[in-house]
Amino acid sequence: MIYQSEIIVLGSGFAGTLTALGLNAIGRDVILLERHSHPRFAIGESSTTLASLLLQKICKTYDLTELIPLCKYGSWKKEYPHVACGLKRGFSFFKHQQGQSYSSSDNENALMVAASP
Repeated sequence: MIYQSEIIVLGSGFAGTLTALGLNAIGRDVILLERHSHPRFAIGESSTTLASLLLQKICKTYDLTELIPLCKYGSWKKEYPHVACGLKRGFSFFKHQQGQSYSSSDNENALMVAASP
């Protein structure tokens, strides 16, 4: 079987799926290709407050109303209770200088922030 499309998006992870949905919403002919099966991981395992705000803006810009509940934990769990959710224990931040190798031997350049009790 041969498929033709204006745009092909490789990878149906969070970014690829969101890209394909946005392109489709503005009338582009899109094929989304994925080599693995789903579910692969719990949605939101790397989500941050800023990512949630950006997702909300993207949803409003491209009229992706079915994704609006995913912008907040409470509305997400209410609207899509079957979607897997992992416990976020913390966020790690690492400081490094461009052009230099990162060193983690003394943890001087690392910061761990707790997210869930």
